[in-house]
Amino acid sequence: MKPVWVLDTNVLVSAALTAGGTCDQVLRAAVGGHVTLAWSAPMMVEYRDVLLRPKFKFRPATVAALLSAFDPAHQVPAGKAPALPDPDDEIFLAAALSTPDRVLITGNTAHFPAKLCRPVKVLTPAAALQTLTPT
Repeated sequence: MKPVWVLDTNVLVSAALTAGGTCDQVLRAAVGGHVTLAWSAPMMVEYRDVLLRPKFKFRPATVAALLSAFDPAHQVPAGKAPALPDPDDEIFLAAALSTPDRVLITGNTAHFPAKLCRPVKVLTPAAALQTLTPT
């Protein structure tokens, strides 16, 4: 069975900025069918808003292509999460809590303290990729 992951926005931004990088590899694993990406409506709003910020200079077609990796069949309820240091991060934790695997991938693990996120596993993109590699 494919792992089910929730991606923090910084993973998408990094994937778009650094072709072939670790975050891009995470996204390609999902597009390639090796991972299921779970998401909620508030997450999709955040993804779109951040990716369309002028500082990134992403074309709307590029943003649409990135967001197409998120299958409507894998939308999860918005739900509630414990309070985090940055309340804007709670939507990602809430989504991860709604998935069977309870895994959140982020480049900012300090924003998701383990004691507040349990039972969700918070992984860096590199650590997430290692879980896909047979040992």
